[in-house]
Amino acid sequence: MLLANFPRSIRIVDIGCGDGTYTFDIAKGFGPMSIRGVEPASKAVEAARANMPPQFSESISFEVGSIYDVESQGESVAVVRGVLHHLDKPQAAIAQLTRQFPVLVVLEPNGYNPALKILEKASRYHREHQEKSYWPPTLNRWFIQEGFTLVDRKFLCLVPYFFPTLLAKVLSRVDPLVESVPGMRELCCGTNLALYRKAENNDVRG
Repeated sequence: MLLANFPRSIRIVDIGCGDGTYTFDIAKGFGPMSIRGVEPASKAVEAARANMPPQFSESISFEVGSIYDVESQGESVAVVRGVLHHLDKPQAAIAQLTRQFPVLVVLEPNGYNPALKILEKASRYHREHQEKSYWPPTLNRWFIQEGFTLVDRKFLCLVPYFFPTLLAKVLSRVDPLVESVPGMRELCCGTNLALYRKAENNDVRG
């Protein structure tokens, strides 16, 4: 989604970057001018700094910070990967993000997926970690309320997270097919990837 919508000259902030694993993936796969990783867990930030590949030492930085009060340092795009569904106050976080950044790339569990809803109730891991998924129109509404519009959306990954390895290997073979079929991908895929942009001239849609 980054490659399809932005030049590599942009600056990115990676909200909830953890130990930097996916921050480094963005740097390798997209290669923006800079990435600033923000993460509330200090131990994770320490790990991210310790794991920094030498080739990214000038373009990537990590800091301890909260999504509820993060501020822009000139970034064009904020990446929010798997963060909102863990928050007690997701709408407050969205309000802060939309005040600070003109574009948001948001990855969340796909709330359309009925199997995912069952997994959230049946899986001990999901219950203990309070895993949940939001209905995509609900996410849209929260962003529209803050003056943003949905620009692009993709439903990805037939294989659920934390899934048995053998079954995951089987499902991964049909993953590309499912992702390509309208209707099927909305109901079967486990991941909702959305691009939201600050609306202009009242251009808002769900």
